[in-house]
Amino acid sequence: MQTSYGERATTGQALTFEEGIEVPAPVAEVYRRWTDFSRFPEFMQNVKEVRPLGGGRYHWVANILGTKQEWDAEVTDKEENQRISWRNLNGATNTGTVTFNPLPNNRTRVYLRMEHTPPGGVMGKNLEKVTHATRRVVKQDLENFSRAVRGERDLGPSEGPQGFTPVLGALAIPIATGVIGGITASVIERNRFRRSMLFGLRAAEFREPVEAPARIASWVLTTAAVGSIITSAIHRARGDRTNALFTGQWVPTLLGASILSRMIGHRGVNPSRGASIASWTLTGAAAGSIVSSVISHMRSRRHDGLFIGQWAPTLLAGALFSRLIRRW
Repeated sequence: MQTSYGERATTGQALTFEEGIEVPAPVAEVYRRWTDFSRFPEFMQNVKEVRPLGGGRYHWVANILGTKQEWDAEVTDKEENQRISWRNLNGATNTGTVTFNPLPNNRTRVYLRMEHTPPGGVMGKNLEKVTHATRRVVKQDLENFSRAVRGERDLGPSEGPQGFTPVLGALAIPIATGVIGGITASVIERNRFRRSMLFGLRAAEFREPVEAPARIASWVLTTAAVGSIITSAIHRARGDRTNALFTGQWVPTLLGASILSRMIGHRGVNPSRGASIASWTLTGAAAGSIVSSVISHMRSRRHDGLFIGQWAPTLLAGALFSRLIRRW
């Protein structure tokens, strides 16, 4: 079903989208399963608890964009085997209607129309329009619901929280450790230069084959690789296998980039013009692979993100090999 986005006139920040799915079960059964709100965590990947408060009101607990959020909602319209509508009583705008249409051969068309306000104001709204993160989560939830009605327990490939925040969280430790490695390398290099001047030696005599900027970049990337290993292990220990794979796949890429940095700054490695062009071409392709992988991961296309990201270390290896060729 084609999804459309629109703005809510009252706030200017709310977005509306529509999604639907066919469920292989009679409409009465589908309606009964959907209105059993306490079972929503069984097929809604971000919902942790739905607790009845009485009078058609429910308290929701969910993990949205990597953070725990709670709100109260109420059922505003309910017609058996036909539709159910709701609206939230606090927090950001979240209203919607689910309709149930019987189809031949004991099948049911479930159609959802939802209006919600993404977090983050105008920036969050624009990011939602680009990534469609909420729509993708809802689409996956509908597929999970269909599987649950069929009695299947596999809730699909998506695991863990969705959106931009999990990607940033997964990369937080590699970024932090990389910065620490760079600062440490800078301090070491500065101390080495001071020692050379203290002993009256010329700086040129103390230079290593690799230029200082290249050595610092190499240490930043190597330390970030260690951070990726740690982050991946933490995600795996928490049972978040998808983010564990996503973070862990960057270890060889970061190490390859570390070696490439040293090779670029090495005074003894002088590739031919053609080899240098080939090396930079492959390096650019590796960077594109990384960016494309991150974007796919943000858009909940987890398997695509892993598939694309695995080419980065291969492309970097090609860049390294090219620089070792003197004649081209």
